Amino acid sequence: MSGRVVLSLDEQLINSIDTEKQRYGTTRNWVITHILEQYFAEHQEKQSLYDAWFVAEVEKGIKSAREEPLVDHEDVARQIRSIIAKAREENAAEVVQAR
Repeated sequence: MSGRVVLSLDEQLINSIDTEKQRYGTTRNWVITHILEQYFAEHQEKQSLYDAWFVAEVEKGIKSAREEPLVDHEDVARQIRSIIAKAREENAAEVVQAR
């Protein structure tokens, strides 16, 4: 199939395409091409926005790693253990009060 795309379309979509074909006075291929061009343009715009966001987040992380002090692993582990212990105490108090 040299340069051809074969689409399997349901009846509702075919009717919608035929309606657009009549509205614009064009061919079914033109309508499908127009729909696909719009879809890909929108997808490309979304991808560009995501790429810009991703690059900004990576740059923010690099800047943070350079400029902000790093936290020692043991300090983080202590903080996590403290948070878990506090949550257990609060949960235990709620269980006792519920009885």
